[in-house]
Amino acid sequence: MSNSRICTASALAVCVIHLSPIIVIFLIPLTIGIGFDIFELFGEVPFALALCTPLAFVLLRRFSPRALAHQLAAQ
Repeated sequence: MSNSRICTASALAVCVIHLSPIIVIFLIPLTIGIGFDIFELFGEVPFALALCTPLAFVLLRRFSPRALAHQLAAQ
C-alpha cells in the first residue's frame, strides 16, 4: 500500500512541476484583468490613484538615487 502512495505523490509532484510555468504564464494576465475590473467597478480613476499613491511613494523613496547611494556607502 505504501508503494502506491509513493507513486501517487511523485506523479502529482511531477505534474505540478510541469504545469507550474503554464499556470504562472496565465496567472499574470488574469491578475491584471482582475485589477482592471476592480478599478472599472469603482468607476473613478482618482480612487484608484489614491489607493496606489502610498505604494508609489514607498517605491520611489526606496529606489531613489540618494537612498541607493546611502545604502552603498553604509556597506
